[in-house]
Amino acid sequence: MDLGLFFGPDGERQPEREKREAAAKKVCFSCPVRLQCLEHALTYPENYGVWGGMTEDERAAERRRRRRLASAAA
Repeated sequence: MDLGLFFGPDGERQPEREKREAAAKKVCFSCPVRLQCLEHALTYPENYGVWGGMTEDERAAERRRRRRLASAAA
């Protein structure tokens, strides 16, 4: 499998990035270790690429959501 699918090149244009990320997510959603991969990327912040079916921006939003929930529960 081409890892370039999960990690785009520097200077990648928006339309190409969206197409690549959609293809990467499609692979992720059929992967048996998707949830473990995602938890790794959320626990040890992976700043680049698609991990567990989420982009870096989606993972950042998920980390913020989890922090808010943890603060509200405390």
